[in-house]
This record gives sequence, structure tokens and C-alpha cells, in this order.
Amino acid sequence: MLNHLSKKRLLRWLGVLLPALVCFYLIVPFSSSLFKEEYSTTVRADNGRLLHVFINANEQWYFPPDTAAVPLKLETAVIAFEDERFKQHWGINVKAILRALWQNIRNQRIVSGASTIPMQIARMSEPKKRTYINKLREICLAIKLDLHYTKEELLKMYLDHAPYGGNVIGYRTAAFKFYGKEANLLTWGEAATLAVLPNAPGMIYPKGHSTPLRDKRNRLLTKMLDKGLISEQNYRLALLEDLPDRFIPFESHAPHLARRLKTDNPGQWLLQTTLDETIQKRCVQLAEKYKKIYAPLDINNLSILVADTRSGAIKAYVGSPDFFDAQHGGQVDGVMASRSSGSILKPFLYALSIDEGIILPQSYIRDLPTYFDGFSPRNANREFQGVATAHESLVRSLNIPAVRLLNYYGVYQFYSFLKLAGVSTLFRTADEYGLPLILGGAEVKMWDMVALYRGLANNGVFNDNYLLKGQQTTQASGQLISNGSSYLTLEMLKDLKRPGSEYFWERFSSSRPIAWKTGTSFGHKDAWAIGVIPEYTIAVWCGNFDGEGNKNIGGAATAGPILFDILQSLPRQSRDSWFEADDIDYKPMPICSLSGFRANDACQDVDTVFVPEEMKPLRSCEYHQFKYFSSDDQYQCCSQCWNDIGRVKKAVTMYQPDIAFYLRKKGQHILPAKSHYPHCSAYSTEHALKIIYPNPNAKLFLPRDFDGKLQGVVCKAAHQNQNTTVYWYLNEQFVGQSSGENKMEMIFKNGWNHLTVIDENGSVDKQRIFASMKE
Repeated sequence: MLNHLSKKRLLRWLGVLLPALVCFYLIVPFSSSLFKEEYSTTVRADNGRLLHVFINANEQWYFPPDTAAVPLKLETAVIAFEDERFKQHWGINVKAILRALWQNIRNQRIVSGASTIPMQIARMSEPKKRTYINKLREICLAIKLDLHYTKEELLKMYLDHAPYGGNVIGYRTAAFKFYGKEANLLTWGEAATLAVLPNAPGMIYPKGHSTPLRDKRNRLLTKMLDKGLISEQNYRLALLEDLPDRFIPFESHAPHLARRLKTDNPGQWLLQTTLDETIQKRCVQLAEKYKKIYAPLDINNLSILVADTRSGAIKAYVGSPDFFDAQHGGQVDGVMASRSSGSILKPFLYALSIDEGIILPQSYIRDLPTYFDGFSPRNANREFQGVATAHESLVRSLNIPAVRLLNYYGVYQFYSFLKLAGVSTLFRTADEYGLPLILGGAEVKMWDMVALYRGLANNGVFNDNYLLKGQQTTQASGQLISNGSSYLTLEMLKDLKRPGSEYFWERFSSSRPIAWKTGTSFGHKDAWAIGVIPEYTIAVWCGNFDGEGNKNIGGAATAGPILFDILQSLPRQSRDSWFEADDIDYKPMPICSLSGFRANDACQDVDTVFVPEEMKPLRSCEYHQFKYFSSDDQYQCCSQCWNDIGRVKKAVTMYQPDIAFYLRKKGQHILPAKSHYPHCSAYSTEHALKIIYPNPNAKLFLPRDFDGKLQGVVCKAAHQNQNTTVYWYLNEQFVGQSSGENKMEMIFKNGWNHLTVIDENGSVDKQRIFASMKE
């Protein structure tokens, strides 16, 4: 009796606990995703279009789920084929299960599964052998899924993870691999094909005939027609559609960028970039075009980067013209490679020097033979101007004025600016770079240079570029260059002469102004062209990744045409065609119309210009001075001699002898300076005569002729008065005399030499020169 009561109590408890456990199982939410995250990494443009896809670790093409709804055509076809009562049942179709059970018992084998879409999700999430126990597990999981997800979510989950044959998983992947399009662009015939494939994915693999797949698709289309799900016209058109017979390879429009993002973002399956699909594809086309043009010239690589000027969002990224060009290092990412800067850092030195009160765009900078402790810069044309305005020096990219300006501004100060502005490749100290820093002595990345030029366009505030949506940094350098100086520098860069047909750009209303700069590294290894407009910043590099030099490589000639082709293809986003200056950022200043420095009382022609409000005081003009002359205007005089010859005070233009020498060579008429009264007791000839070549403490290598005889070195001197006779001495031995264009050939001895020049009035200049014999 007791045993009977115990069994009844046990059964009663089981009758309560089992339903409770089932209910508990059903109501407890899922703790994690049903499917393992083994997706393909996809890289997309800012409009969502596909740029690159990586195969996953299982060598499958498997797009990660997104938030887009399942297209209506595909939804209709899938429900009609897989689960007609999907919208009504609660995870399982009881009637279908009972029918399948009866058929399987009657046939003594499994002939029908009665699987609903939730049950198929259950089976796909954890594939097991088809048994009644496993079917019961699928039923329980399907009911739970129906409790916790909406019908739309369940259909999306099913299609995102359904197998479509070969190594293709998910409906969006299948749409690309079979039809080369997004799923929302599928036709009725294509949707019906994708609806039937998960039921028998082996049918799609490109082999043999496709009759079984076509029959299956057509039966589904007929079923949808009978149920009024598609029109007669759509039905007939769908029947005519061909079936896919191959897997379509994914196109790659940004392989270097995709590889970089995948490496930097492990485990992130969807990489939504800021790239503009149209601009990216256009830049890729231009890279391929110019690769073919430059290949006969042995120029095999180029890189392009385009950014939104204001935000720093990257709009185009081309690491090389051909990622698969193994012969020329096609997989090297030129955007992130360190290359010599050439002259592209010069605009920032000029902008900083304006703020420091060293120059204005109109100011003279000396362009003379220059020597700095073993470093003697030369202009690209091997000529000297004597003086050139800052505007001309920057527009013509003169090297000597830039080096002299850096020497005045300070190497360490400029180096510190580059660090603060975001240049990440400076691994040496400022002293190790020295003055060549401004001429390409430093390594820079295109990525950093785009950020640098953007900063100039954003009123001297520098921040980094970014690639992924939502990644924009709020960190900025602070203002390193003033608003006014930034604008004046952009105005100078706008005047650079453009290559080819772009030379006459101002004659065409469709042309766009751009502030741009070119650069060519020593040995013609790197060619740069970087330009900025209010909407976009464009950078182009050309050269060879192996560092091979080539005389055909030049900034304006090689990189410039690509930059302007890109510029003309960019959309116009606003009515603002150029940067705007704000009056509050400037103040008026009188400057000498000749020298461009702050006018003094001796300056006869004065211009009033607007200069940056925050700039330090500008240097005073040193080219105009007051001098006293004798009453007959024959001599200069001073307080020690004017009682004898009279005095007249005049404002005169004064050039140093070396400057006057080169100005005369360029055809400029420079009046000879009047000599001081020779009988004056205080007469000084300190600045009348100057040796202009060789430079102080110069080190020369003496060449030999074909017969082994040492060749001479032509030395040069400049005098205020061209009619004055100059006497030349080498190592205290008289060599000869000259006048006018003072030149003298010297045969130096091995080691240190002492060169002396003396004029007829007693003016003296001396140089110490070290000479080495070339064997």
C-alpha cells in the first residue's frame, strides 16, 4: 500500500516538475547567439556598397548578419517553399508533424521531416543526425525561438545562415556569388532559385546540367502563381530567366585598405568605411591608367589618398595600381609607406615664419650661394636669383631661400611643430635631421601629409584622418598656425603653375582653384603632388617601391597630372569655391613695396597690406637707408668729412655686393654705390667688397684633367662699384686683378688655403678654403 502511494506521489511530482522545467526552458532567453561567429570580413563604402570581402577561417564566403530587412520577393518565395504557415504557427506545424510521423511509420523510413523555418534554424545551429530524439530537440528549440524572436527576425536568421552550395553561406552572400548583386535587387526568378537552394544546396555547384534545379524553381513559381503571390507577367518572365552556372568572384576596389582594416580590427566582421564608392573607383581607374602611361618610363608605382578636408574622413585610398603585381611590389601600401618628403613641407615653414614675424609673402629672402658646415643647398635649376620674395620662393620651390628661412626660424622649432601636427615618422632628433629636413631629409607618410595639409586648410588646427564611420577623433593639436597665416599660405600655393593643359585653368569657368605643392626627392626617387580645396584634400605619390631613382620622376610632371585629373572628377559639394578670410584675423601694416618688410622712413614706395593679427612684429626694411652725399653728389660722406665737401641727405636703395652681383646677372639694372670720400679720416671699407665663391670654410675637391693636370677653380667676388679694381691673393701670393664681373681662376694647394681680395680703396675680404685632390 505504501509503495503504491509513493509511486503516485512521484508521478504527481513528475507531472508538476516536467511541465515546470519545460516552461522554464522556454521562457529563459538565449544567453548568446545560436551560431558561431565565423563570418567573412566585409569592407563597405559609406553608401553600404561592397569594396572587399575576405574568405573566413573555414574557407567559406559567409557575410555577417546586418539589420536590413529580407527583400519582399525572397521572403515571399521562401515562405511559399519552406513553410506556408510560417506567419501563423508558433514554431512548429503540428498537423505537418503528425502527417510526417504517419508517413515515416508507414514507410518504415524517414520520408518527410515537416520542418518549419524555426526548426531548420535549430538544426543549422547544431547539426545532428536525423533521429526522432533530435527532432524532438528541434521542436523544443523551435518553440523557444518563436517565443523570443519576431517572425521577421526568424526569417532573417534562417536566410543569413542557410547553405547555398559550395562554400557559400547566407542569402546576401549567395546573391553576390550567383548574380553579382545586392539581395534587394533580385528578380522573381532569382529569388525563387535562392528559395529552393537551401533544401538541396548541391544542385547549384557548377557541374553538369541544371535541369533538376530549374524544375524545382519552376514548380515553386507555379505554386506562387496559383496562390496569387505573383502576377502572370512576372511568372512568365521568371520562367525565362537563366540559372547561375558559376560562382562570380568578388571584386576588390580597395585591397590595401581592406587588409589594413582587417589587421587593425580583428573580430570585427563588418567594416563600414568612409570611402565614397564613386571617388574610390575613379581613383583606381586613374591609377591603372597612369601605370600604363608611366610603365615605359620605368615608373611602376603610385599611390592616391583623398580626404574630406574638414572632417578627415577618407574618401579614396589606393595603395598601389595593381595589388597583384608581384614584380613591382604591388602589395606594398604606398599610403602608409615612409618616403622622402621632397619639398612638400615648405608651406608649413613659410606659414610659421609669417606668424613669427620673419616674413610676409611679399618679403625678400636671399637666394645666394649658401654654405652651412658641410651642407650647401642648390636650387633645382642650379641658378641664383640674388633675392626672391617669399611668394616666389614658395611658388617656384626654391631650395636656398627655404634652407635660409629654416636656419633663421630654427630646426628644432620646426621639428617640434611637425611632431605636434601629427608627423609620425620622425625617428631621429632635430639635430640629426638638420637643415636638409626642409628639402626631403625626413621620411613622411602620405597619410600624415594629408592630415598636415588639411590642418593648413582648417586654420592651423591639426587632427588625424579616419577610415571607419563613427571613428572621427575629437582630439586636435590646438591651433599651431594662425588663421591669417594659414590663409596667406594657401593663397600663395594657389599660384603654382599647373602642368599641361591645366596651365590655362583660369580661362575656363569650370576650373577650380586649388592650393597645391609638389615635391621631388633627391635622386628622383619620389614625386609628390598634394592639393587642398575647401571640400577635399588630395595626395598623389609616384615612384618605385624599390627606391630606384629615375630622371623621369618629378612632382609636377609625374604626380601633378594625376592630381588634376582627380580634382576634375570630384563632385562639387558646396557653392564655396575657395577659402574665406575673416577681417577680424588681420590688421593693416605699411610695408616697403620693394623688400616686403616693415617700411621705414627711407622707403619711398609704401604699400599698406593686411597681415595676421597674431603675428609677431615684422622686421624693418634693410634695403632702404638714409645716406649723406657730398654737395656735388660724387661721394658718400659722414660727420668726419662733410664739413669739407658739404652734405645732402638722401634715401637710397642698398644691396649687399653679392646680392647686386646676381641681380645684375639676371639683367636687373643696379646703380653702382658711390664710394666714400677717400680722404675721410673715418672711412671704412668693411662692406664694399665680398667673396661670393667659394663659401666660407668651404671644402673643395680639385679635379684633374685627362693628362693628370690639376684644374683650376673659378673664384668670384662682388663689389659695390663695378668700376673699382680688385686685387686677388692666394696664400699671400698675388695672382691677378679684375674689375666689373670679378672672377679669377685659382690653383689651390692640397689642404687649407687663404684667399684674399683687396680693392683700390683698401676694402678687404678673406676666405679660408680646404682643398682635396681627386685621384
